[in-house]
Amino acid sequence: MRHRTIHVLSCAAILLGTTATAATAQSSGARAAIEAAGTQWSAAFKAGNAAGIAALYTEDAIAFPPNSQPVRGRAAIQKLWQDAINSGVKEATLKTTEVEEAGAMAYETGTAVIKDAAGKVLDEAKYVVIWKQVGGKWMLHRDIWNSNMPVATAAEKKPGS
Repeated sequence: MRHRTIHVLSCAAILLGTTATAATAQSSGARAAIEAAGTQWSAAFKAGNAAGIAALYTEDAIAFPPNSQPVRGRAAIQKLWQDAINSGVKEATLKTTEVEEAGAMAYETGTAVIKDAAGKVLDEAKYVVIWKQVGGKWMLHRDIWNSNMPVATAAEKKPGS
C-alpha cells in the first residue's frame, strides 16, 4: 500500500510539473505578444496617434482611468487618449512586470512613466490590464491604472498659497 501511495504521488508530481511547464511556456508566449503590443501602444502614443492606440483595444473594452468614471468602447477610449495627448502628455513608457495566461485571457501588471514634450516626468503609475485574444491577437480588454505620486493637498492645489 505504501509503495502504491508513493507511485500515485510521483505521478501527480510529474503531471503537475508538466502542467506548470506548459503554463509557463504559454505565459511566456503571451508575455512576448503582450509586451510587443505594449511597445506598439507606447509608439502610437508618442506619435500622437490616439486611433492607433484605440485599435489595440477590443471593441467592448473598458478603461478605468483614475478619478473618473469608466470609459466604455473603442471610440470612447480613443477620445480618452486623444484628450491626454492634447493636454500635453507626449510619452508613456510601459514596463511589464508580470503576465499570466488562462486560455484566451491573460492579465498583465506593470509600471508606466508619463512625460511631457520636454521630457519632464508628469507621473509614474502602475497598471493592470486584462488581455483577450481576438482572432489570434492579444488585445487590451480591461485597463486600469493609478498614480504613484502623492495626492496634492487642498493647500497645494489652491492658487497663491
